[in-house]
Amino acid sequence: MFAVRIEELADANIDVLDTALAAAKRKRDEADVDIAAITAVVDARQLFQEHSQSTIKAYLKQQLNCSGPDALRIKRRARLFNQHPEIADVFANSRISAGQVDAMATAQQHPRAGDQFADFAALFVSQAERLEHDEFTAAIKHFITQADQDGAFNDQKFHEDQRTASVRVDDGAISMHASGGDPLSAAEMKRIFDLAVEAEAHKDFETRRKLYGNDALAQPMPRSADQRRFDAVHAIFMASVTAAADGKRPEPLVNIILDATTSLEVLARHGFLDLTTNNHDNNNHNRDHNRDHNRDHNHDHNRDHDDLAATDPTTRRCATSTGVALHPDIAMKAMLYGSIRRVIVDAHDVIINMGRTQRLFTGKARHAAQLLAVQCGYRGCDIPAEFCDVDHIEPWINGGETNQANSMPLCGPHDRRKHTKQLSGRRDRHGRIHLITPNGTVIKPLNAPDPQWAEPQPKPEQPRRHRQYTWDQWVTKHPELTNLPAPPHGTTFSDLRPAA
Repeated sequence: MFAVRIEELADANIDVLDTALAAAKRKRDEADVDIAAITAVVDARQLFQEHSQSTIKAYLKQQLNCSGPDALRIKRRARLFNQHPEIADVFANSRISAGQVDAMATAQQHPRAGDQFADFAALFVSQAERLEHDEFTAAIKHFITQADQDGAFNDQKFHEDQRTASVRVDDGAISMHASGGDPLSAAEMKRIFDLAVEAEAHKDFETRRKLYGNDALAQPMPRSADQRRFDAVHAIFMASVTAAADGKRPEPLVNIILDATTSLEVLARHGFLDLTTNNHDNNNHNRDHNRDHNRDHNHDHNRDHDDLAATDPTTRRCATSTGVALHPDIAMKAMLYGSIRRVIVDAHDVIINMGRTQRLFTGKARHAAQLLAVQCGYRGCDIPAEFCDVDHIEPWINGGETNQANSMPLCGPHDRRKHTKQLSGRRDRHGRIHLITPNGTVIKPLNAPDPQWAEPQPKPEQPRRHRQYTWDQWVTKHPELTNLPAPPHGTTFSDLRPAA
């Protein structure tokens, strides 16, 4: 069957293949819903005992010949759909992905946060329809952390208590392992490692350029990616025992992104802020900020979005700029004692606006654009934002401003693709950036809904209307033609003007 299908699709263009992929996904999603329904019935009636199985998980492993994790995933889906059939309907129509369903199932059956899931189920469904998988799962993790702060803190404390590392040498080759630790230590270590890998890559770029000159880009790198990562670890070890030239070492900077509400709450909880006495001032600040934001960015939905931010757990943020979720108390500790930069964002994730004073995203403008995006803005690309170029959504040449609201990180290949394919960008009302092809097609996942734009739709070009003139009338409008011979009688001339 597979070979037959390959033959059928061998000469198909990308549009036909996209349609076929969407149809196949829908069939798979419908089948997954059917499996979940069967599982729910067997589970409710305890029919797995007729196969001498003590649990629904064991029954699924037996009947489907699947792994334990796969069986557990099916069981969770069944219980989620049984309590929230509307989620099953949306999934069966391929409007959300299997991974998003599993994220909701995990939250719904969380031992401490699960009680609050039903209050946000409808909201999570709408968020799943507009967010990519990684963005949605991150939002679910934030929900679990906010809903069960004590449990989240204990989980992170557990990993900190269980931290371990080992280094062994066998037959002259090294073997290393490290696990656990607190989220900030993990973020610092990952940042140091990424910087070291980047430095090794620059060495290879320079070596290749010296060897091949203008033909360098067509040649392979001197080392593989795995080899560069190993050499990066070695460089980190060596740097720890080598004094810096100026006696100072650069400290790895970890950025923590918090929404304004979470920031105020954690400051108040630790006695650094009295919300009862500062409420009036905070309201004035928020009102002034929103008024300025509306003026600068023409966002008419600010008030609604700000109101939603107070109740919508998916708008809460307390994480590193690389997407690692943090308990607010750990973020507070880091702010007080660590090499940490705290970044407070409003409901629209806007922190920097530099107008049109400069064309290139440098300094604070570049950092701001990279802080609020975990990875490349091109859908499906997972290159970290910190290694990306920062491009204008609305091109500079067309009047686009150099500010965070008009920025999007793009890796080198996708930055070039955006310009060579003449892709444009627009921001939707939720802050998400979408790339659009010259024919108006929005680049988005299959069956994803069309975005609701933050700004009004551009006005279509006005049609032009014709106004007819006789020769005498035309000469009156164009005196430079007076000396020309008159055309045949009855000839008329058209003046093209935009319609009123």
